[in-house]
Amino acid sequence: MPELPEVETIRASLARDIVGKKIKAVSVTNGRVVRRHKTAKEFRALAEGHSIRSVERLGKNLLLGLDNATYLIVHLGMSGQLLRAKGPKDPKPKHTHVVMTFAQGGELRYVDPRTFGELYVSKGPVEGQEVVISKFARLSIGGDGLALRKAVPELAHLGIDPFVDQIGWDRFAAVLRSRSTALKAVLTDQEIMAGIGNIYADEILFAAGLRFDRESESLSTIEIRRLHRAIAEVLTDAIKHGGSTLDDEQFVDPDGQPGTFQNFHQVYNREGLACFHCRQPIMRETVRGRSTFYCVKCES
Repeated sequence: MPELPEVETIRASLARDIVGKKIKAVSVTNGRVVRRHKTAKEFRALAEGHSIRSVERLGKNLLLGLDNATYLIVHLGMSGQLLRAKGPKDPKPKHTHVVMTFAQGGELRYVDPRTFGELYVSKGPVEGQEVVISKFARLSIGGDGLALRKAVPELAHLGIDPFVDQIGWDRFAAVLRSRSTALKAVLTDQEIMAGIGNIYADEILFAAGLRFDRESESLSTIEIRRLHRAIAEVLTDAIKHGGSTLDDEQFVDPDGQPGTFQNFHQVYNREGLACFHCRQPIMRETVRGRSTFYCVKCES
């Protein structure tokens, strides 16, 4: 599943290209991907005719801000892709389910073999509706996260976004010390931390020198500060390299280009290979049906 660095790579690419463009037409060939709407026609009516004013991200969600103050949300699910095309004559990949055609020319296509992803237009809170924002996100002391959650109630439950929200190590410590849960479970719980998944949790924990099954409340102040720093550093480095494209080659940017951060993974998908730091073999354990990779010597 695309995680924060992959979604941020897409966001940055689209922000340079589609802001200011008007959505002339939308075609939907698989209603499952717009399942929050009663019909595909309803989704089209809410998107067509509007210009894109911004491209933002919250957790693993892309938010296309429209000129009527609504947002078109894209969640890529397990295998979704957003691909640019010059026009309808460009061959459409298999599993192309939604095509947005712009008045200025060009298309944006949503491709998803497994159709776990979705697109929907959030109408925002109804009059008098109180948007209950995640208690973890409310710890933020800045950034755009709180405003985005208020504008898109469907995302109000999301926890701390490491970049959209601003949170110091001391408030991060309060989150960890309030949980008696394994560290990896905390990092990948989208209602606590938004945007981190299986790949980057393993990489972050290795960078911080912490085992995946350590209870979060057991961390010392020094360990918490180390983890807080590792989250920012690993995710920033991954974004710099355009995210990770694994063996299935599922993730590509809007121009079809893969990421390269997989070439810099320290532990993820390296079972049996030597740790770059201590030369011990990287271990793999299955937890809740997902693989966890770690170094038994470097993480404690």
